[in-house]
Amino acid sequence: MRLSCKGREALFLLGGEGLELNLNNTVQIITIISFAAVLVKYLIVAPLQTAINALKEAITEMKNMISCLSDEQKCIDKRLVAVEESTKSAHKRIDEMGGSKSVSNK
Repeated sequence: MRLSCKGREALFLLGGEGLELNLNNTVQIITIISFAAVLVKYLIVAPLQTAINALKEAITEMKNMISCLSDEQKCIDKRLVAVEESTKSAHKRIDEMGGSKSVSNK
């Protein structure tokens, strides 16, 4: 049997001069490749997909937590402003009380 250049290249790629590419060999090669693809999918891709989904859920939870913390920070800021204003007012009253005593002492 005489092969063209392309046929010889195919035989060389598949293992040398003695291997004929017929239907049985083709089915075996396809079966092996399919089995390898399934192994890769279940041993590598599936665990990675599970890990990616878990990370996605963790990121979503962290975004929600950050949003809640931001809201709490805004509330704390408002309360802090109110406390500062109250403190200023109290200092003013104390200063006025101290000023009136020093005036009455003179």
